[in-house]
Amino acid sequence: MATWNVELGIGPADSVKYKAQRETLRRVDADIVAFQELQASSRGEWVRLAEDLGYPHRAWGELGPFSGDMVVGYFSRFPILEAHSVRSVRGTREFTRLPLRLAASVPGAARPLTLWNMHHKAEFRYRDCFRRAVEAQRIVQDIQRYRVEHPDRTELVVLGDMNDAAARPEQPERFESLYPRLPWSYRLGFDIRFPVRYRTFPTDHYGEGGLGFHRVPAFRQDSTNAVTHRYTEMTLDYLFVSPAIRDGPFGPPRGEIYHSDWDRGGGGLVKAGVPPPAGTSLKASDHYPVFVDLEIEDDSNRQESLPPAGH
Repeated sequence: MATWNVELGIGPADSVKYKAQRETLRRVDADIVAFQELQASSRGEWVRLAEDLGYPHRAWGELGPFSGDMVVGYFSRFPILEAHSVRSVRGTREFTRLPLRLAASVPGAARPLTLWNMHHKAEFRYRDCFRRAVEAQRIVQDIQRYRVEHPDRTELVVLGDMNDAAARPEQPERFESLYPRLPWSYRLGFDIRFPVRYRTFPTDHYGEGGLGFHRVPAFRQDSTNAVTHRYTEMTLDYLFVSPAIRDGPFGPPRGEIYHSDWDRGGGGLVKAGVPPPAGTSLKASDHYPVFVDLEIEDDSNRQESLPPAGH
């Protein structure tokens, strides 16, 4: 599977950007793609892209309170059992962009695979960090409710554009009260208790310090370069997997950050076809896709990989 912020949506049909996005996804060849920064104005191009690449199943998110034209979404080769936008409690306005939870039926798997796709509030001002911390609390609450309602569904994935780097030293430790200079229409739920912790984001919210999920390490092919965003040169895009996936007999999964200039054809995770021209990634988006191969339990209690041609 893959997560990818496509920078202001899919390009116009047959444009340089559209072709670069198509060739990137064709090369990564993921079974499930979680998108961030899709735009309602280019939804038709997104549908065409799915058809060009042979994805029969799609899920499109809903606009959030402060999202403008941006939503998240999915392509899937597997049937989608449900897609649900995660919201705050009634009477609040907390999310920038609404996360999208998806349950997919993987052929031969023992149980559905469930994902939470998110695009957290951007920028590094303290008020942005506060908003990300609250968004993370709401997402964690949804994950916890889901685990209670579906205790048999143990193979879970959290992924997306977190819009902060766990290694950024300037992250605030916590917030002792409602941060000032928030949007005038921002409404915090009365159930949010202070102090609201932030550091280290996102790992202390979704990873070992929070839900107990495993952060999937990802680097560009045959390197230790973990940059996923061109302009900040930071790791902003993450995947976390539940213990049921992390503790499989093949060991914790490892990911890769796809960059066409680093794609030499023979290393890293399995990819499809031949490498696209150098420079393709720079034409496709300001983020680079992060993808991973997962092993999940099959319906006879054996471990099997997702089809080897995909991720």
